[in-house]
Amino acid sequence: MKHWWKLLSAILILYSLVAGMLIPLRSGIVSDKSDMALKTAASQHLNLKFYNARFKKENAEKITARLRIDSSRAICADNIKITSEKELDIEFNLAGLELKKLESPFPFVEIGSKENGYVFSSVYLSKDSSESGNSYKTCPAEFIQPSQKISFPFLNILEESIRNLFFHVPMWFGMMFLLLLSVIFSIKQLGKADSLKNDTKAKSFAAIGVLYGILGVVTGALWAKHTWGAYWSWDVKQNTSAVALLIYLAYFVLRSSFEDADKRARISAAYNIFAFATLIPLLYIIPRMVDSLHPGAEGNPAFSSYDLDSSLRLVFYPAVIGWILFGVWMANLAIRVENIWIRKMETL
Repeated sequence: MKHWWKLLSAILILYSLVAGMLIPLRSGIVSDKSDMALKTAASQHLNLKFYNARFKKENAEKITARLRIDSSRAICADNIKITSEKELDIEFNLAGLELKKLESPFPFVEIGSKENGYVFSSVYLSKDSSESGNSYKTCPAEFIQPSQKISFPFLNILEESIRNLFFHVPMWFGMMFLLLLSVIFSIKQLGKADSLKNDTKAKSFAAIGVLYGILGVVTGALWAKHTWGAYWSWDVKQNTSAVALLIYLAYFVLRSSFEDADKRARISAAYNIFAFATLIPLLYIIPRMVDSLHPGAEGNPAFSSYDLDSSLRLVFYPAVIGWILFGVWMANLAIRVENIWIRKMETL
């Protein structure tokens, strides 16, 4: 069991691939607008289209719909009509609701059933709406219980592309870990200039780290096409990531510029330390200082507790560990190939 971690990496990657692709998304409200405005306080008619829902007309009486207006009050739907497997007509009567006294103008629409769990979306209640008429019909304010089946959260912008979380983000985690190991070996090389073993390790880990970085950019571009509408939007995070990779690609160009092995090892080690030092501001500081489409930037937080919920964590963290271990495995193979090449050149 000397190489148990290699087996572990294979198992974790296989698990993340299978689970990440096969676990279904929860039902979700699909809307062209982020806020479905309710312009008046008279009888309201909402048409809600769902994603990944299975509504059967014979089960209409099993579906409940509420408009949660604050922490203690919820309005029951007057009428629920199933128009298709993924579409409902829901009617709310808000007459008599004192909108000006609401805790928030953004209440939640909650729809739930035993078969489908629950979904929710915020709507906007205009403060100047009429407040006359019959009283609205209240219902219990307890939250609808979610389905116990494992599923991933549905987000209108991401939809099925949320599964890219298990591939795009682990690439960057793996890249940072591999490049950190590379710079550690470069520091050791400067301290022990009588051997080139650390230089070989630094080069190999840097190569696999850059490969992970390229895969991270590619998977990010595919994700950007779905969510932002273009493969490359010149977003600050995309630009700084590209610059960081170019700096590391220059590391390999620099290595090829020296024939003397000792000189190449020393200068490459010094450059590797510089290259790694630039990663921190390029990937983690500059993008947070300016507006960006990418999660984690100013005004655009990274995955929240809802986005990265328990079901996503069950696949995400094993994927990160698996890809990191797999990267170390590939780097070790690269080191062995490099050592074989060095011995071959020494015999010539």
